[in-house]
Amino acid sequence: MIKSSYILAQGVGYATEKKLWEAGAKTWELFSSTCQSLPINSRMRSEILEMIDYASDALAHRNVSFFAESLTQNEHWRAISEFEKVCFLDIETDGSMNTNCITTIGISDGVDYKVYVKGKNLDDFENDCASFDSFVTFFGGGFDLPVLKRRYPSLAGVFSKRLHVDLCPALRRLGYKGGLKSIEKQLGIARPDECDGLSGLDAVRLWQVYRRGGRGANDALDLLVAYNREDVLNMRNLLQFALPKLRALTGIDET
Repeated sequence: MIKSSYILAQGVGYATEKKLWEAGAKTWELFSSTCQSLPINSRMRSEILEMIDYASDALAHRNVSFFAESLTQNEHWRAISEFEKVCFLDIETDGSMNTNCITTIGISDGVDYKVYVKGKNLDDFENDCASFDSFVTFFGGGFDLPVLKRRYPSLAGVFSKRLHVDLCPALRRLGYKGGLKSIEKQLGIARPDECDGLSGLDAVRLWQVYRRGGRGANDALDLLVAYNREDVLNMRNLLQFALPKLRALTGIDET
């Protein structure tokens, strides 16, 4: 989708972008070969040609920050398929909002899952985080990323230069409302019996049981991690579901 996107160019909005698609310039390549006959003025033509040069170079050199900074965050989905190092991300907390509230961080590259646990390896995430090109969350813009930035201030610079697809508002644009578990059920995505019905409040409770120690502590941590794993791994299915529908919503396939 990114090679059909003109909204990266200064002064180009959705209406102009769609007008270019309707005129036959559905890709940057087609724009470059037909730009003299397209229904735009010379200034906008120059702006778009300049954008195509910069964006094509950014793709060739895997410069993800160009797209993270040129697209509004709600349009980051347009570029995410161009970059391989995707991080599906979800955090759990102890229920407070202090800087040390994070108890677990779960990530996946779409295949393998890794968990960071407070008191064990939680701080390793700060360095590992920088290796990714993009992040996929569910309500991460309102919760996960702000909490992570309070805990690790250096991550503010990392997140600002990476793509971020927040599935919560993305799916809301497609008509799917509610929390992650509710949308999973709407789409027929099932969870294992041990995790079915668990919520964020249960994640707080399980952490408290683990921290108290004694009998059942390790089982509580195992269940907390299993719950987080489902949150993280199911995001891949939701992203794959959402991307073609977000594309269709732009209207490009109707022109």
